This record gives sequence, C-alpha cells and structure tokens, in this order.
Amino acid sequence: MKKQLLLFFIFLSLIATAQNRRNSEGKRTGKWVYTGKDRPHSGYAKDAKVEEGSYQNGRKEGLWIKYHKDGKTPKLKGNYTNNRPDGNYTRFYENGQVSEQGYFGNNGYKGPLTRYHENGQVAYKATYNNEGQESGKVQYYHENGKLALEYTVKSGTVQGKVLRYNTQGQLVNSLEVSPDGTVSKFQQVQVKPSQTQPIAVPNAEIYPPRLANPRTKGLKFSPNGYNKVYNDNDEIWMDGDFKNGQLWDGKVYDYDTDGILKKVRIFKFGKYHSDGQL
Repeated sequence: MKKQLLLFFIFLSLIATAQNRRNSEGKRTGKWVYTGKDRPHSGYAKDAKVEEGSYQNGRKEGLWIKYHKDGKTPKLKGNYTNNRPDGNYTRFYENGQVSEQGYFGNNGYKGPLTRYHENGQVAYKATYNNEGQESGKVQYYHENGKLALEYTVKSGTVQGKVLRYNTQGQLVNSLEVSPDGTVSKFQQVQVKPSQTQPIAVPNAEIYPPRLANPRTKGLKFSPNGYNKVYNDNDEIWMDGDFKNGQLWDGKVYDYDTDGILKKVRIFKFGKYHSDGQL
C-alpha cells in the first residue's frame, strides 16, 4: 500500500513538472496552466483555473481554454498561432451555453459569426470579409427567435434598407442608407407601443472613442495636432492627428483582455474609414 501511494505521488510530481516549464532561454514552453494564484488580480480562487494551453518559444500556440471564475466551466476555447488568435473559436456563458461561434484571423473576425442569447436562441448572424468587416446581410434576433433588425453592409458601410421588427415579428420601421451614408426614405409603421422593443439601428458612421484624460507618457497632449495616446496598460491606443481633442486622422488599436492586438482601425476626417494591417 505504501509503495502504491509513493508511486502515485511520484506520478503527480511528474505531471506537475511537465507543465509551466521554460526553455534554456527562459521562454515559456509546452503545456501551461494558470490559476488564481498566478493571476492574483483576476478575482479567481487561488486553486481555480484561469486558462490553459501550450507555448512554443514563449508564444501561445494551438488550442487555449479560458475558464469562468468557478475554474471549471469554459469561457472561451480558441486557437492561437504565434501568440495571436487564429482559427475557430467558441465562447460560453457561465451556464455552459454557447454564446458565440466564429473564426478569428489576422484582421479580426472572418467568415460566418453567430452569437446566441443565454436561452440558446440566435442573437446575431453575419459574415465577415478578409478585412474583418461585416459583409452582406446582417441580422439581429429577439430572445424569442423573432427577427429584430436586418441590414446589408457593402464596402464596410451600411447600405440599402435597414428594417426593424418588434418581438411579434411585425415591421416597426424602415429606412434606406445611400453609399455616401445619407439616410433617406424613413418610414414608421403604426403598431401598438406595447408590442415594440427599442433596437439600436447601427449608425452608418462610426466615430473614434471619446477621450477624457489622455495618457501620453509625460508628453503634452495637443488638442489640435499630432499625438500618441496610450491605454491603462501603457500600450499604444491612438496614433495620429487630433482636432478639438479627438482623433481626426489616424489609427485606433484594439486589444483583447490579454493585451494581444486584435485589430487596427483607421479613421479619416473624424470617422471610421477602414481596418488596417496588424
């Protein structure tokens, strides 16, 4: 019996030493498991899993799983290539229900993307092009499965008819957006107020994030001139020419919760223009 226990503890020791290792250059390699003890500011219990996956030469590679705060229920399952999200992924609610499924590439979302309500009903369906932009028909759904909003995106902007429906599937209003972003032919359909739920119609024009206290690493911020602005993690956030304190002509860098760059958005004349290369 004592021999069996000894062998068991040796086995556990071998498992422990087989993960969270570094190579001769000090870079993470092989299987890594992070717990609340490794991430003291995460709010997880010390022995609860936060995430796990593999490294190659200090870079995330292959399948990674992130967990909800119970340390057991997956929050995200996704693939990485050279430390960047790359490939199919699935997000989950705390109850284990799928919340989102799609594919992530160098420029962000790519191909079909579906989001779900917590009750399992589809909430959003769209297809993304190689530049990480919605392309073609985009649909939002109410929690009861009825269509809530539908519009079409061409060349990165909403164009054509935008249709909004109530929870009973009745058309509430419609409008048309021209290629230059002009809204026309708005039509309100008369329905009982109790039958409708407000659904935000996407703006054909997207503006840069608003700035309150720009972080410039000690440099003086110029409300009307060139600036580099950083986020709370000291990563570059905005880079370009500003006008009246807001980005006018430049780039906005979007990161995920691990500080990995996901997307670069280009703004011209104070409005979204396109996605840039990572």
